[in-house]
This record gives sequence, structure tokens and C-alpha cells, in this order.
Amino acid sequence: MADIVVEEVRKTYVVRSGFRRTTYVEALKGVSLRVTKGSIHALLGPNGAGKTTLVKIISTLVRPDSGRVLVGGFDAVEEADKVRALIGLVLDVSKGMYGSLTGFQNLVFYGLLKGYSYSDARRRAREVLELVGLDEESAFKKPYYSYSLGMRARVGLAKALFTDPDVLLLDEPTLGLDVSSSMVIRGMLVDFARRGRTILVTGHNMREIEEISSEVTIINRGLVIAQGGINELKRKLGLANVLSIKLEGAGSREFISRLKEGLQIIKVEANETSVASSYRVYARNSREEIVDAVTKLIKGTSARVVDFSIAEPSLEDAYLAVVGDTLRR
Repeated sequence: MADIVVEEVRKTYVVRSGFRRTTYVEALKGVSLRVTKGSIHALLGPNGAGKTTLVKIISTLVRPDSGRVLVGGFDAVEEADKVRALIGLVLDVSKGMYGSLTGFQNLVFYGLLKGYSYSDARRRAREVLELVGLDEESAFKKPYYSYSLGMRARVGLAKALFTDPDVLLLDEPTLGLDVSSSMVIRGMLVDFARRGRTILVTGHNMREIEEISSEVTIINRGLVIAQGGINELKRKLGLANVLSIKLEGAGSREFISRLKEGLQIIKVEANETSVASSYRVYARNSREEIVDAVTKLIKGTSARVVDFSIAEPSLEDAYLAVVGDTLRR
């Protein structure tokens, strides 16, 4: 079941320069995606690809020119109020707060704006601050302007969680954070998804995205250029696993020759000596298939395997494979 459905969404901005010059910028050119309930779906692409525009459309802040967006079954244009009741949004962790107020006071004020009573707003502010791990000193005594970027990210996430939303829309929630703060935020997002929340997140840190996401949509210049599960995407792109293997004995070349027969080898890099030979074998097979082939050859040839390891292609490899050419234009 999909919690977010985006169908052929288009958006063009009119940019005026001077009195007579008008420029039209197509931010989105028919983008479609589906985000499964209880999953973390990453929206990737270079700067200016249309990611933030799409997040704003899903969150009802911007109306699409055409196409349809459903969140929890509700139309983001025709039933915007119902969609807003389902979502929590983070667009910029450094904006939307009053600098002279504490994190707690900012959240209480937000609760009042959302229709909570004063006592309920205070209770809920305490709950979400505890949920994101802000300590008593930081949350209740220090003004927001004194907060580090990591603390601001936590307050922003607390604000997004205030109404206990089913869906979280997060635009680069770890941008500029240190390693420790980023790790904390990632852990929270994974935990939220396990508890049934649906999360759409944008970002540029491919290792981070690969760690937390189950599916990705890559857009560039307003178009979807790749989509699917991360491992599925790697297979579709034909990215290779890299087998690094060190062999000893006279049967080393026979070992590699037979390996080529059993696997879909792209290329082999060799460093052969009279004592031992090292090879880097690029194969389109799965990790399991490579291990199985090596294991069978260990028993079937005279070569002795001294060491071997397999490096899998990363999400960054997949991203560069589909975006790299357009970035160089």
C-alpha cells in the first residue's frame, strides 16, 4: 500500500527579469513516484533537479500545474487540509523558529497555532523534545539562537513530530551536521519507519541514504531518470561487484580462466608474479554467485586461494552512473 502517490506532476515557474523579459523554468516535467507505507524513500538529484519543489507540492505548499498527488489517499490540492493533518515537514532546520525563545517555548507556540490548549501544547512539547533526545538544559533554558546546527535539526524534527504525523517529509535533514548529529538523526528516522511512519527524504550523502532507505527516486532537470530498490537499481544499471583475489600455485591462470566461464565478467586486472598473483575481477553477478563460483574452483583447481574479498557497488556508483553524463553537459 502506498502512502504517497505522485502521478505525472508538472510545475513551471515564471521568472521575470526587468520590465519585459520573462523566463519560464520547468522545475518538474511529469514526475511520478510511490512511497510505501512504513518505508524510507529517498529523493535524489543534483542541485536544481526539482527535489524541493516536489516536496513542497506534496506538503501542499505549492500547487502543481498538472498531475496528481495523494497522501494517505487524500488529494494534496482538493483535500489540502486533510493532507496537512497527516504530515510533518522539515524544509530548513535553521528556519521557522524564534531565536530569543527556547526550543520548548518555540514548540509550545507552534502547538498553540495548531489549536492545542496551553497545557496540551506544553505536554506535547515535552514529549517530542524527549523523543529527539534534547536534554533539559538545552531544551528549556537556552535560547534557540545559541543552538548548534545539530540541536536545531533536532528541534526541527520535534516540530515535525508534534502532531504525531503518519508521514514525514524531510528536505536534507542532516545538511551541515557533524558526524555524531547525523548518526543520531539517521537512527531516529529508521526507528520511526519501523514504527510505521512513512518517510520521504532528500539528500546528497549517498552513504547515508543507502544506510537508511529501501527505495530511491533519482530526478534530474525535472525528470525521473532512475527509480526502485537500491539493489534492484544497481542490477538494472549492470554495475559490477569487484572480486579481489590472491592466488598461489601453477594453477592461478586456469583458476581465472574457469572463473570467466562461470561468471559474467566485465574485465580482469592482473598482477602476476612467480610467487603469487593478485587479480581484480569485475563481475555483474551477485555476491552469492561469486562466492559460490570461487568455492567450487577452490576444490577443482591446483591454485591455492590466499585471500579474497568482494566489494559491492554503492548507491553513489549507481547515482553517478545515471546522473554523471548530464552533470558534465
